[in-house]
Amino acid sequence: MRVFFDTNVIASAFTSQQGLCFKLLEELYQCGEFITGEVVLTELQRILPEKFHIEPDVVNELLNELRNSEIVPSPSHPSPIHIRDPDDGFVLESALIAKADILVTGDQDLLELGDKAGIRIMDPRTLWEILSNEKK
Repeated sequence: MRVFFDTNVIASAFTSQQGLCFKLLEELYQCGEFITGEVVLTELQRILPEKFHIEPDVVNELLNELRNSEIVPSPSHPSPIHIRDPDDGFVLESALIAKADILVTGDQDLLELGDKAGIRIMDPRTLWEILSNEKK
């Protein structure tokens, strides 16, 4: 299962290493099913120091570690599907280019699309429940 991680899920993982988002990222990263995009990494580079006060050197280390996984180049255009926030269109298009099975996000605008975007979009809790059921 190829899972594309949105910015908010990775940011949550980095800021709460005891939380669900960290567990998801760790599990899928270790088994090679973690995917993200340059658009996400660029946004993380900006928001982690600004919003979460993480030192730029630490952010660079974290992003360099993520670059050991599959990173989709920034798309030249957003998804043609209408989304309120244009930046979300680039995230969605990146996930589609990656041929991801799932886009995991906490972004309500993306979650509201459901499966209409040609990809399963779900929140971290739903993905965790799916993964937990697969292990049974």
